[in-house]
Amino acid sequence: MRLIQLAVICCVLIIPAVTATAQDLGGIDPEALIERILATDQFQRDHLEDVTFSSEYVELEEDGFREKVRFVKKVYVKYFADTAWFTEKYLEYYKDGKLMSDADKQKEVADRIDKQKKRKPRNISYPMVRPFYPEQRSLYNIEYAGVAPDRIDERVCHQFRVTALQPADSLINGDYYFEAEIFHLVRVDFSPSELVKKLMFKLNELNMSLLYGPTAEGYWLPRQFDIQGEGKAAFFIGVNFAGTEYYRNPVVNSGLDDSTFEVTHD
Repeated sequence: MRLIQLAVICCVLIIPAVTATAQDLGGIDPEALIERILATDQFQRDHLEDVTFSSEYVELEEDGFREKVRFVKKVYVKYFADTAWFTEKYLEYYKDGKLMSDADKQKEVADRIDKQKKRKPRNISYPMVRPFYPEQRSLYNIEYAGVAPDRIDERVCHQFRVTALQPADSLINGDYYFEAEIFHLVRVDFSPSELVKKLMFKLNELNMSLLYGPTAEGYWLPRQFDIQGEGKAAFFIGVNFAGTEYYRNPVVNSGLDDSTFEVTHD
């Protein structure tokens, strides 16, 4: 059944003020916008149980034209009231355009999973609107930047700038773009407020961007995830990485069994 948008927002959220005021922005009240954003997000959270994507992750060579690595995957997310489980199944592995063997695929996947654990990037199960919720607001400064000067994915959007008050790899800094009429998140460009620094690995830069779009049922789900980073591994070996993951053909509320997540879950 197609989701319907809330016509009247009944909830009143007790949340601290953002930097900009209604008087500063020609009558636009940032807090009223945040109330609408949270109500829209909660409405979807209340109705979304699970989703399965067909996924493709692509890395290009440094020239930005030739394909270096490509993975074809299935991505599974199961949602709960205060968390979500995430796992992915790697189906095919291509290197320089050539389909590699299952043994090569397993070796490469194991190496990438190990690197991901060190970098601590977000995956698509992370609730990106979390900084706007009352329980997180005290950790952030949220500034309303007005209507974005450029359309985001052909949509007019409200822009918010989110800045963590303390450095922590569990908190983020970012620019959020919400659709101006129905208040769904369209895009967020973000990075950790503190980068991972360990004895054998140090991140100098990590930038991520998530683009969302509507399904036929009216759910707004991830469509594209971009990641770019620079760092140093043991013995000062430079580590540069960049890639784009595309999420297609979402299957919503199929009743994913818990056993799907037995190997990996968040």
